[in-house]
Amino acid sequence: MRTIMNMLMALVMLAGLVLAAPAQAFAQDITVQVRSISASQEGTKFDPKLEDLRKKLGKAFKGYTNFELVGDNTFKVALDETKTTSLPNGDTISVSFHGMAGKFIRLGLGIAGKLNTTLRASSGSTFFQAGLEYQSGILILAITIQ
Repeated sequence: MRTIMNMLMALVMLAGLVLAAPAQAFAQDITVQVRSISASQEGTKFDPKLEDLRKKLGKAFKGYTNFELVGDNTFKVALDETKTTSLPNGDTISVSFHGMAGKFIRLGLGIAGKLNTTLRASSGSTFFQAGLEYQSGILILAITIQ
């Protein structure tokens, strides 16, 4: 009986340690997709590869009528890791995974000395970073995190 009690106590203590561990200890790698989109006011072309973003792009970038996918890069980022990849305009984008903040993913984002920020995004969400000049318009980055 005493052995069973000792085993139960050890199990309760172990469960307490697991439950008390910070959420970041269980954080998985995240998957980041960076779609580079050339947007201009010349013409009315809409790349069919961007169909899932049609409404969001039209709402967020009024005045732009031509959207073309010019780059698509998907990669995994581990906790406290930074991944860097090239953009079609010759700049680079760096993405860092800083763990979780409740149900949100904490993400560091840097673009070749032009932007350095930390943000929170929910898994599965897509957000835009825009403003870089590109060809006859701008380069929009559609960033999706899973």
